[in-house]
Parts: sequence; C-alpha cells; structure tokens
Amino acid sequence: MYRIGLIFAAVLVQVIVGQAWGAGSEKVVHLASVAGQGGPAPHKFDAGRPAKGEVSVEQIQLAVRKYFENEWGSRVKAVQVAVIEPAVSVKIPVGAAELLVLPVASEGAMGRRNVNVQIVIDGKAWKTMEVLVDLAASIDVVVPNRSVKADEILEAEDLTMARIVTYDLKSQFVTDLNLVQGKSAARPLQPNTPLRQAFLKAPILIKKGDRVLIEAKRGGLSIQTTGVTKGSGQVGQTVMVANLDSGRELRAKIIAPGLVQVDF
Repeated sequence: MYRIGLIFAAVLVQVIVGQAWGAGSEKVVHLASVAGQGGPAPHKFDAGRPAKGEVSVEQIQLAVRKYFENEWGSRVKAVQVAVIEPAVSVKIPVGAAELLVLPVASEGAMGRRNVNVQIVIDGKAWKTMEVLVDLAASIDVVVPNRSVKADEILEAEDLTMARIVTYDLKSQFVTDLNLVQGKSAARPLQPNTPLRQAFLKAPILIKKGDRVLIEAKRGGLSIQTTGVTKGSGQVGQTVMVANLDSGRELRAKIIAPGLVQVDF
C-alpha cells in the first residue's frame, strides 16, 4: 500500500465514481507551473456524483490532462490527451475514488506513451494501472507573415504569433518575438513557417562589393577614408577591404553597417 504522502508528488484529481463528462461539459483549467517544490502541486476535482463502482475513460483522460497542464504550466497553451488503453471503464470497489497520476520521467516527451495512474478508494491506494495515451500540446510560436529571402533581416512588421500542436517541447521553436527581431534568415522562409533557432542567424551587415568607410583610431587621433569590401560579414567579424585612395588591401573589423575599423 502506498502512503498518502505520495499525493504531494503528483497531481491528484478526485472523482466520485460514476460521473462521466460529455464533450461539451468539460471546463478547461490552465494551471501555473510550480517551481522548486520537487514536482507538480496537487489539484483536486470533485465530480459531485454518488459512487457507482467504476472509473470512466473520460475521468482517466481528465486526470492525465490536468497532470500535464500543471507539469508544463505556462510553456503550453493547452494539452491534448487521447486514452488508448484502457478502452472501457475500470470496475472498482464502491467508494469515493481518487485518481493519482504518478510522476512521469522524460520531461517534454510526447506522442504515444505510458502513464501510471493510481486508483485510491476512500483514501487508501487500491490499484496502479498503466495507461497508454497519445499526448500533444498547443504552443504559441513566432512565424513570418510573408516570404523571406535568405540573409534578409527580420523586422517587427514581418512577424506574428501562431498556435501549433507539437509532440516535443524540446523542439527549438522560437516563442519570443524579441528574439527574432533584427536577426536574419539563415534560409528562405515561407509565410507561417514556425521559426526554429536554426532558421536564424546574426545579420550580414556588410556584403562583398559594398562601399564602406574605413576608420583608423589611435588615442585621440582618427583617420578616415573610403574602400570597397572583398567579402561579407557580421558585426565583430573581419573582412578584407580595398582602400580606394591607395589601392592597398587591408584587414578590417566590421563595426556597423557601412563602417569598418583597422589598426595602425
């Protein structure tokens, strides 16, 4: 028999057996994540019906869904759960029944997987069953609202948020608009493509053949002249530049669009 103390390591959904929820009568509850408490906080749900000696598939589905809503918290907008097994109601002794979803390893893993659900009757553990579920989550991600060419810089007006269904929370989807603005596309992007970190890079500020200002500084002395770049690069990178006055090629550091700096 498990001690009742297990309740504090999992999400507890209390159901008075015999209650079944119809498709239109469930209330979705979004729960905030609980940090630093060794696991999700307990959450009770009272169906308000007399006990009749069975737990329905819908009640199991609700318990699993609320567990993952609490586990993933604000990272997801909704959790989708389909119970594959058991396919029918589970017969239990008559009494007040509680469903206790035991802690699940492999955080963020979704798709088809097993979840252990303990049935507690009148406050005492009765049985732990292995439940096979299909698990997914809805998240909000950043998408471009137009076609974007490779190396094109993304501005605020080029971006919007879209909701998608994912089977892996570890996927590197970008969920913050501020992390995209000012970046450039690492590849061509179609409208409404969910952006991943790999699709973005620091912008190319100077391209081969650009006319730039070459600046040389030492102490309070500054010398400036013009040149043409022999390559492309980002801020902080070096590029070869031809001095238009002398024809000499110099290695210069990219400081800003149209500005490079050399040592002397």
